[in-house]
Amino acid sequence: MKLLTAIGVLLSLSMQLEANDSFAGKWDLTLIQRGFAMEGLLEIRETQNGLIAYAEGGPALLSITGQDIEMGIDDRTAAGMPFERTLRGRLSNGTMSGKFGPRDEPTPEIKSLCKRLPLACPAPTGTWSAKPHLVTQPETPQKPADLSGSWVIDVGGIRRWTADLTPSAKAWKADFNVVMDLPAQRCQPSGLVLSWGFRGNEPEIFQNSDKITIALGSTLRRIYLDGRQPPEYTDWYPMGFSSGQWQGGTLIVKTTHLQPTVREWMGDPISENTTVVERYSIDEKGRLVGVLTIHDPDNYNEPMVKRARWRKETGTKVRFPSLCDPDSFYRELFDDGLLEEYWQRSNRRY
Repeated sequence: MKLLTAIGVLLSLSMQLEANDSFAGKWDLTLIQRGFAMEGLLEIRETQNGLIAYAEGGPALLSITGQDIEMGIDDRTAAGMPFERTLRGRLSNGTMSGKFGPRDEPTPEIKSLCKRLPLACPAPTGTWSAKPHLVTQPETPQKPADLSGSWVIDVGGIRRWTADLTPSAKAWKADFNVVMDLPAQRCQPSGLVLSWGFRGNEPEIFQNSDKITIALGSTLRRIYLDGRQPPEYTDWYPMGFSSGQWQGGTLIVKTTHLQPTVREWMGDPISENTTVVERYSIDEKGRLVGVLTIHDPDNYNEPMVKRARWRKETGTKVRFPSLCDPDSFYRELFDDGLLEEYWQRSNRRY
């Protein structure tokens, strides 16, 4: 009997170790770069052709040898330049960790740029870790959280450059011209998805029982909590129509009627059929936690995700709306002889 019990314990331990050493599943990924934290959801899936990886909904390069893992996850700099972080690390005791940097040795020019302008560096280095993603439910019902106040970014999200686009979205993107087609270039609102989580565009929130109002730069957004719905025939808007409901201490927001635009500067399209779902809560440090998920089957095979944590502003800083003069945009096109081409691209604007 003792022998059988010992064998049973060994088998149980073996099964636990095997489970802990599996790469497949969802992981909470954290990158530390220049002392600043960035978070994202990493999912490693088992397929007939082996393991594949997605980070924040975008495909990621994946190579696994034993317990060693290497991933390529692209992003963009603050100046909009795409680059790829190569994450190298190891799975041990159910968690992953390691270092990241460029895949190849950067050129002297890139090293000089990174030294002079760290936020524009396309070859950053740092450390990373990942722990199993767990969805926990509170044991007791929580009251709606107080989201009111002025917030500034504390922990950023991983900004994915590459998305899993549908064929029609790839065709639309192929003709995208960031100079002529990006709405912000001509002082038009960038829309909910592109402006969300952007540094310098942090939320100022006013909350009552039937509505939450959010000021984002020069844009005002309303989230209705009392069940009201838009009229049957409603136009599209940069911020769409948002309705929210509380699930304990978490606010769930659903946004529809979004004006077609782009997800990022590279031109991934957002269609009028998009539904955006956001979750807002307050973490143990008193920070506002936001996760935005883009559901747009017209353009994305996999929903894309953005996230951020904001800390409450405690000072007396004065906030002003953003200023923009569209005359400079049209004047530059005129001076460069591109104004006629701009008019011919009217089908690229909404």
